[in-house]
Amino acid sequence: MGKYSDIRRGKELNEALTKLRAWEDLSRDAKQTLYKGQRGSSVKVNANRVKGYVESFGLVGRIYLPTRLLSSTQTTQAALINTVRTAAAASSRTHDVGFTVPTGGVLLDGLKGYKPAKLSLTDRGTEVADNKSRITNIEYKRYDNKTVSSPFGAGTDTETYQAAVTDIKGQSAIETFLQSTGNRIAFTPEIL
Repeated sequence: MGKYSDIRRGKELNEALTKLRAWEDLSRDAKQTLYKGQRGSSVKVNANRVKGYVESFGLVGRIYLPTRLLSSTQTTQAALINTVRTAAAASSRTHDVGFTVPTGGVLLDGLKGYKPAKLSLTDRGTEVADNKSRITNIEYKRYDNKTVSSPFGAGTDTETYQAAVTDIKGQSAIETFLQSTGNRIAFTPEIL
């Protein structure tokens, strides 16, 4: 049995459940229209990407796999994108298409299902004025956040994923970025 406070909220929660079920019955187009209407002036970060390579953490030897890297010619949201690109590229963790493969290194373009390790930074924006849920119409606090991610690989043939994560977290630009309230960093390990 629930707490008395949960029981007292029964009517309110039942109304929210009814609204949720009505939302679930909408078509995909109707849901997208409502989403766009609520998003208002918020602008998603559309990062330009170019072909590049990262060295795998999990394969034996100097194996470089293709990926999409952040372009250096980005103009919108350039500060956030430059921070992510610089952090991911530090210590030769990313490589442009024309890089010189070290002796004994192999470019492996045909590997299926590979997903490189990823660094993501989320920059907390200002609080959004229209903060009601488009589903239940309940108010909650919401921010105009911007998130940018970049793949990264091993900087040396012996570097582990955990060592790379520790090094990236320790960069002064990342530490400065994380000092702002609400800013976050996330890492995703590679999938072979």
